Amino acid sequence: MNDDEVFIGGVTRAWLRARSQNERYAVWKRAKGLHSAEGNHLARAIELLGLPYAEPEPLAEEDPLMARMREIAASPEARAAAVEATLDGLPAMAGIDVLMHEALGEDYRRNEAAAPTAQKLAAELMTRLGYVEAGRKPLPARCVARSGVFWKRG
Repeated sequence: MNDDEVFIGGVTRAWLRARSQNERYAVWKRAKGLHSAEGNHLARAIELLGLPYAEPEPLAEEDPLMARMREIAASPEARAAAVEATLDGLPAMAGIDVLMHEALGEDYRRNEAAAPTAQKLAAELMTRLGYVEAGRKPLPARCVARSGVFWKRG
């Protein structure tokens, strides 16, 4: 493999190695979505790198970070933040993401599985509150997660 080979968008293997799992997944997903020879070539190169590029799974139930995240998501502040974000036209995750980052800091921001876990916890909360999924929306730039489910009253 030639590390200097330049793929569509100026991407190189060295650049891909320096990216996080989420970033590689986003590049892979965009490349596959192009439905072109160049996009497929880049996607295949990502697959052959041998580094994780799939969207990470949520944390395991026995993970200590999961217990801390569950506490935050079960708090009245999380409920208020999720509903307020929804009323503002944002995914509920926009409110919960900020709380997670404030409470957990680097443990939340640097763990590849933390954002998917927060998404799962936000979905559980909103479902319990009687909301139903109404599509996906991007999150504000201040958030660790990039997008989230938008909820409406069921």
